[in-house]
Amino acid sequence: MTRKVKVTWPPCTCGNHCLGPLTFNPEVKGRHVKLSAGDRRAMRNPRSFHHGVTFSNRPLQVREKVHLRVERCVAGWHGALRLGFTSVPPGSGPMCSLAIPELTDKPGFWAIPVPEHCCTPRTELTFWVTHTGYLRIQTDDWFDQKEKMLQMDTSKPIWAMIDVYGQTSSVLLLGSEKKTLFCKRRSCPAAEIVATEENCGYDQIPELILRRMSTKSPLGQSDAEMELHGLDDKEVCVVCISETPCVLLDCGHYCLCSQCAKRVISDFGTCPLCRQSIR
Repeated sequence: MTRKVKVTWPPCTCGNHCLGPLTFNPEVKGRHVKLSAGDRRAMRNPRSFHHGVTFSNRPLQVREKVHLRVERCVAGWHGALRLGFTSVPPGSGPMCSLAIPELTDKPGFWAIPVPEHCCTPRTELTFWVTHTGYLRIQTDDWFDQKEKMLQMDTSKPIWAMIDVYGQTSSVLLLGSEKKTLFCKRRSCPAAEIVATEENCGYDQIPELILRRMSTKSPLGQSDAEMELHGLDDKEVCVVCISETPCVLLDCGHYCLCSQCAKRVISDFGTCPLCRQSIR
């Protein structure tokens, strides 16, 4: 039996022209995500490149443009932010570690990967659903991409889906707006958070990845590495940081569990530690 989810979102008292408050959903998010700044900032643990999927706190309207800023990045991973929408109410199914392909393989989900060079700190992005059913993404440095959202019924409520993935480790929601015939409607006013050297920049590459990138040696069990993972004497997959590594890569690294190895080889084709080709 399919579990029915009651769709609710915070009320707005700003007036008829307000679209309502816009934040990340604090109840439905990846296990490596922490929210702050009134749930407008989503930060992913830089030790892993996944489990950073987040959703908007309310459904978005067609042609409602969502604005966000990339605040922090970590250069130790490939890939970057993934943006999209879903007509499946967040929390109505199991949480997945990746928007692409785990969620986009399911009906009602659609996302586009944003190129790494378009996701540097301080970059501001805008994404929305067009009236013809396209997902469109623009950045302040002239990146512009759109893609038809197949199997997505935009007549139903749709939520924004933001995967804080790969090199992207922190993003800030700036609000949303929608142009109408007579006015421009906006989300509830929120305190301005200015981009500074403190909140925008690059996170330190995790020590374990730095060591493996420099030595290109198999995953060991040094005290420093075990302390990094908060473990005692157990080797773990460097991607999920939970399963035991069991796959020896062409480069000689023994650092991935079987499930993560399939995804890394398929999606990236390079070792997550030394970046050598493993296709």
